[in-house]
Amino acid sequence: MPAKVALKGVRRRGGLFEGIKSNIQALAVGVKYFIDPQRSTLLYPKEYIEHRPGYRGFIVFVKDKCISCAACARICPSAAMKMVRVTEVDPKHPDKPRQKQYPVINYQRCIFCGYCVDICPTEALYHTPFQDVVYESLADMFLTLEAFQVEPTRPSLSEGTPVVYEVDEERGLVKRRR
Repeated sequence: MPAKVALKGVRRRGGLFEGIKSNIQALAVGVKYFIDPQRSTLLYPKEYIEHRPGYRGFIVFVKDKCISCAACARICPSAAMKMVRVTEVDPKHPDKPRQKQYPVINYQRCIFCGYCVDICPTEALYHTPFQDVVYESLADMFLTLEAFQVEPTRPSLSEGTPVVYEVDEERGLVKRRR
């Protein structure tokens, strides 16, 4: 025979008036922040966030510094970095072409953790101080070796003004123009 379930009645504290009062208070907070003219909305691209030094933005590759160790591709937790083989001709021995491996990146997979930049022994990879670059298709987010060596342009630099967010004790995050 199945056990009987007994439901205990939940007793309201304060009655109906307290419930209505708390709902009105919640609505008042919502109306206050809706009407408040100092919203923290970023009007991109007219405004852009100016990040602090050390911000982990897009990764750029410097081919001349690379020693083809493949540490960046091995440490990448999201498998965004891959090594590609490139045949190069050594100026000292033009009759003997050699193959080297260089990294390429797939920004569809990159989580901007910075492990690849940190582990590179020759500093052949570095971060840009921004991430607001737009690609037209998913295929464009897989950078070839040539595209990986070019620092992406930031369109908001020419169109917008820099903005910094600061913490205000009463309001929280407040937008300040520079």
